[in-house]
Amino acid sequence: MRSFTLALALLGVLALGFVTGRGNPARAPEPHRSPCDLAVLPGGRLLTANHTADSVSLVDVRAGKLLAEVACGGRPSAVAVTRDGQRAAVSNLWSGTVTLLEVRDDSLKSVGEVAVGPLPRGLAFAADGAALYVAVAGADEVVSVDGKTHKVARRWPAPREPRQLALSPDGRYLAAASTRSGQVRLWDTTTNKLAWEESIGDGFNLRGLAFMPDGASVVCSHVVRRTFPVSKGHIEEGWVIDSRLTRLAVKPPADAPFRQIALDQRGKAVGDPDGLAFRGDALAVSAAGTHELLLFDAGYVPWTTGAPGDFLDVRLEIGEHKMRRVELGGRPLSVAPLAADNEVAVANSLLDAVQVVNVKAGKLTRTVRLGGPAEPSLARRGEALFYDARRSHNQWFSCNTCHSDGHTCGLTFDTLNDDSYGNPKLTPTLRGVTKTGPWTWHGWQKDLGAAVTKSFTETMFGPKPTDDEVKAMLAFLETLEQPPNPHQKDEAAGRGEKLFRGKAGCARCHKGEEYTSEGTYDVGLEYDGSPYRKWNPPSLRGLWDRGPYLHDGRAETLDELLVKHHAPEKLGGEALTPEERKDLIAFLKSL
Repeated sequence: MRSFTLALALLGVLALGFVTGRGNPARAPEPHRSPCDLAVLPGGRLLTANHTADSVSLVDVRAGKLLAEVACGGRPSAVAVTRDGQRAAVSNLWSGTVTLLEVRDDSLKSVGEVAVGPLPRGLAFAADGAALYVAVAGADEVVSVDGKTHKVARRWPAPREPRQLALSPDGRYLAAASTRSGQVRLWDTTTNKLAWEESIGDGFNLRGLAFMPDGASVVCSHVVRRTFPVSKGHIEEGWVIDSRLTRLAVKPPADAPFRQIALDQRGKAVGDPDGLAFRGDALAVSAAGTHELLLFDAGYVPWTTGAPGDFLDVRLEIGEHKMRRVELGGRPLSVAPLAADNEVAVANSLLDAVQVVNVKAGKLTRTVRLGGPAEPSLARRGEALFYDARRSHNQWFSCNTCHSDGHTCGLTFDTLNDDSYGNPKLTPTLRGVTKTGPWTWHGWQKDLGAAVTKSFTETMFGPKPTDDEVKAMLAFLETLEQPPNPHQKDEAAGRGEKLFRGKAGCARCHKGEEYTSEGTYDVGLEYDGSPYRKWNPPSLRGLWDRGPYLHDGRAETLDELLVKHHAPEKLGGEALTPEERKDLIAFLKSL
């Protein structure tokens, strides 16, 4: 892991053309910065985690200029600062590390890295800076890093895919939101014990997370899956995907563990709610898919203990306390309050910029560019289409809503992708998708460009993409790679590979470099009502970061898959002992 991290860091330095400060002009093509998170420092400065540049930027938002940029690990995903503004940290998604930084007036200095586990995301410093909390998404846990030893001191379970962290204003409580399980957890940092965990109904893609200023509640932004078929009429009524905010009390009453509000307006929904922050009397929420910032009068939000319905409360539609929508463009993600009155900062990924919004006036006041190519590449244009909820009917959802960050949200949806309704299918990952044709669970789709067009027109029910837009989408899909695998091939995996290619018989269908094939097979599953009777084997690459399994997500774990639903002896192989099954799973996780 250490050599891999050093290699990534070196590549980042070579690509960026600098180590600290402004540096020298890069010889290689300048990368997009794609800021995905930001953290505010004293004195009108902030830090950004630049996801596609493997760097962290120090920005003076008052002066509107970039002060410094330093390299970090691969695919940084979050950044945090101590309350005195002197130290910072950035999580490196693909390196499995956190880079520690010293912050000065106009410069940054990397002072070390901490290995924390696979796919680290959200960060939060303890109030006194003595500990750093990290959401390790690939290990389904939250860890505490000791501020002096820079070693992991504690690990808390947090299934599935913890992504965001927030610390209460008094520093006592730590909240974590797990995006694929739709759960929020709260720990008491004085006892290091779990205070509670709460499932948000059919919520998924939990993104923004922040404590209310009084510290009595924590608020999370997310979407909700409905179980109706994905038809144009159902989309229009909000019966497919809803956008919501959920408020959870630190000390929840037994009869109402959480309260919610709906965000979508009829005919003009809110796609992919993301970051959120409180600034004075305002609550600001970024809508990444519809390229805007939503503004609420925090004291007048009509939180409800029951289902909030599919559309914005009428009290937020009219009058002086109505929700305001501020157009930002690009893909606005993280939001943070600035020291100046009535201002918040927004990290806008597709604009390579930080934006400042005056929440009282409801206006975008400044945009600070972080660098990047003057013109977007074909793949970058495809990326913009992928994250654009305005390409769906009444802008309810984007490709990203279900294929989160080009991967999967882990849920089933009843679409026309198999030319029929009544048989929901698990959202497949798009990592490596350009190498794994044919497509769909039944393998009937032989043209990936046609599949893209069908998704835009018969799943999202939006306008038909142009030929150039299809080419752009295919170029973007080509960039979706598997992350580094933390499950290295060991002795158990070696034994498992022999079983895979021999006794278990898996290699007859899952073959080649991608562990799939072009054929379709009868695998003993009941007829699902679609026009297709046979199944195409999905690629097994990256299986460790997937689940549930099979076309309808019926198997929660690989062990359940191999015992109940996809047992080798039912598919022409031989029965495995429990020990052999463990070895086979070790191999599958190593792919």
